[in-house]
Amino acid sequence: MAIRRVDRQMFLGYLARSELVSAAELEAVLPRLPQTNRGRLVARALVEMGILTRFQAERLLAGRTAGFHLGQYRILDQIGKGGMGRVYKAEHRTMGRVVALKVLAPDLVESERAQQLFLREVRAAARLVHPNIVTAYDANQIDGRFFLVLEYVDGPNLDQLVRSRGRLSVGLACDYIRQVAAGLQGAHLLGMVHRDIKPANVLVQRRGLSEGQPGLVKLSDFGLARLHHPDVDPSDPHAGTILTKDNAVMGTPDFLSPEQARSLHDLDIRSDVYSLGCTFYFLLTGEVPYPGGNALDKLIRHTTEPPLPLERYRDDLPAAVVAACEKMLEKAPERRYQTPAEVVAALEPYAVSGPIPWAPPPAVTTLPADAPDPAEDGDAGRQVLDGSSPDLSALASTMGPDAMPTPLSPPRARPPERPQRLPWWWWAGVAGALVGLAAVAVAIGRSLG
Repeated sequence: MAIRRVDRQMFLGYLARSELVSAAELEAVLPRLPQTNRGRLVARALVEMGILTRFQAERLLAGRTAGFHLGQYRILDQIGKGGMGRVYKAEHRTMGRVVALKVLAPDLVESERAQQLFLREVRAAARLVHPNIVTAYDANQIDGRFFLVLEYVDGPNLDQLVRSRGRLSVGLACDYIRQVAAGLQGAHLLGMVHRDIKPANVLVQRRGLSEGQPGLVKLSDFGLARLHHPDVDPSDPHAGTILTKDNAVMGTPDFLSPEQARSLHDLDIRSDVYSLGCTFYFLLTGEVPYPGGNALDKLIRHTTEPPLPLERYRDDLPAAVVAACEKMLEKAPERRYQTPAEVVAALEPYAVSGPIPWAPPPAVTTLPADAPDPAEDGDAGRQVLDGSSPDLSALASTMGPDAMPTPLSPPRARPPERPQRLPWWWWAGVAGALVGLAAVAVAIGRSLG
């Protein structure tokens, strides 16, 4: 497909029609723009001035002039997508507050029953007021688009953090898991189960912290996955929960509790404790508990075998931290911690505050001068708020750009697995065989002598 070039006049026309700037603002900025006929260079200058974001400029270069506003919110960037819809960074035009807008995929709210469930889940989310849970500010429907207004967290999720920086220090890992457990305890007191605890659903706030603090952890994506199959019988005891086909499993295989692999409905908070234990294991080792294999392999291993001992990965773990992680990962729910509050108490002595383990990345404030203008194909050619997504999994995290895979989805490339040590009995057998061979060689030597 031929690349369409956008000249200066065409780009400024798109900008005027987008209503991202007023006519007076556009008139005032014209003298400051470079004297070039290339629309991309004009767009880059506007990004550098802070008048447009890169996201807005790229869509204008693709000829998109609508979809930059949703009610009182101006869309700044797309920060995630999944089966539930898309998540945008946005700004309230009056208050100036930056938020995350989760715009639900149209098929999730096409029936009256689905819309009732949406309202029910919104009210449930509104009750979750806790420093370690992403806050829901508002919910609305505009022109058939249902959306949630959520707190914007400007740091990475834990999956991104570990994969870019490596495993965390013991104290920092304990502090992050302690914070998530505190948030889960708040949800537990309201009778809520998350069902999809994983590193990609735990966000770390960058700003607003005193110096030396490790970051405020916030748990995201509560509850709205229940909208995946909304047409339920109100008399069904599971009405309003996630519905699946027979033998289907929902969740993330690397962090799924054994009981969730058997039934999505018969769960309590102890299932979240197990998934939090898998997340703890990942923070401490940089590996998921059961690396390799497909989704079915992982589900079986969660049910039948323990993960590699933590000591195989590092030798600086206090015995009590190892014991806490192992207890969270018990196969039988009755052998785990019974509430997240017990996890908080177990890790509190080992949670260590320290400097934030990353440097803030430089802000993206420019466009490449020599890059081709966006073509019609690809994501740039879609309507900004069309709600479409190739990912059909209802539990795919839409709060971060690097969501982890869900069952039966194509596995994401992982770092090479660590070579697993052979068991002690294998080495004992080899040693015995060598001793036997040595004895035979001595006997032969004596007979020949």
